[in-house]
Amino acid sequence: MRASFRLRREEEEEESVFISMTDMTVGFLFIVIILLAFFATQIAPGETVPKLLLDERDEQVALLQERLLIYRDLVADADEDVIVALQNRIHDLTDQNRALGEQLDNQQSTLAALRTELDAGPADDLRLKIRQLRSEIDRLHQLLRRSETENPIARYNTLAAEELAELLTRIQSRVRAIDDQIEVDISRNNDALQFRGDGLFLSGASSPSGTGRAKMQLIASILNEEIRCFTYNIEQGLNALCNPDAITIDAIQIEGHTDSVGEDIPNMELGARRGSSIYEVMISETNELLEFRNIQGMPILSVAGYGEGRPISDEALPSGKDANRRIDIRFIMYAPVNEATIPLNVDDLERVRELIGAGAAE
Repeated sequence: MRASFRLRREEEEEESVFISMTDMTVGFLFIVIILLAFFATQIAPGETVPKLLLDERDEQVALLQERLLIYRDLVADADEDVIVALQNRIHDLTDQNRALGEQLDNQQSTLAALRTELDAGPADDLRLKIRQLRSEIDRLHQLLRRSETENPIARYNTLAAEELAELLTRIQSRVRAIDDQIEVDISRNNDALQFRGDGLFLSGASSPSGTGRAKMQLIASILNEEIRCFTYNIEQGLNALCNPDAITIDAIQIEGHTDSVGEDIPNMELGARRGSSIYEVMISETNELLEFRNIQGMPILSVAGYGEGRPISDEALPSGKDANRRIDIRFIMYAPVNEATIPLNVDDLERVRELIGAGAAE
């Protein structure tokens, strides 16, 4: 009885175990199905994005294929004459390029030949002309810059004053270098050379002393060399190298002065006679001084007398009277009255001279 009961109990336990394993398997499969269903719902909506991209790509490919067909049709329908014309144009451009290259080679050869000629030595005149042209170009550039801010007449007069100051300084230096006993000063206005008495004239005398005469002869020769660059001469003209701005001397006055001894009118006459005597000494020594002309063709040398009216020394001093018995050589520069009478350069002097002669400057 007990054995039969035990056997039945074991069979019931085995059956319950089998049922539990079946339930677990079914449950697992159910879970798998649920997961697959979930994944399916997640994957399906995502398929729309790549589809749109594919559709867009297909449209672009179709468009490109359509354009390609159009281009092929255009090429197929192209006129053969157009193609030939384009080919001819390419050949023409090639020929032009070759011709330009040959011209460049020729110019380089010419330049090399000029350089060889310059280096050879005999082209000193050419070098001089090149330097002159460069100098003239620089001068014109300077004039152009100045003309933008300066009055042309004032600028020309300023240049004339600068040239005169340099001229007087140069003459003074040359005189002192030859004879340091000659007392020569430049006036306060920088327009005259003042030759102090120092025995030039004895009291009351109209002619210079022997020592004074020798001094004035020396000064005449120096003056002859220095003023030729600033005086007009129809046959020779001015030198553009030493006078690029065409600055000219209008007059040179030889002025006689006296001390305060005597009456005013007689002293004026005495001063004029002293100027005349020095004028005679200077042209006797250097007759070429008479050939120098101003821009109007008139002689530049003249004489003036001032008597005692323009002393340069205090006559209370021992040498005061002797210093006032002197000769001044005063330089008056040409001054244009309007812009038309301003010479642009040395070659332009003839035009200005004609204007002044015709009265156009008034």
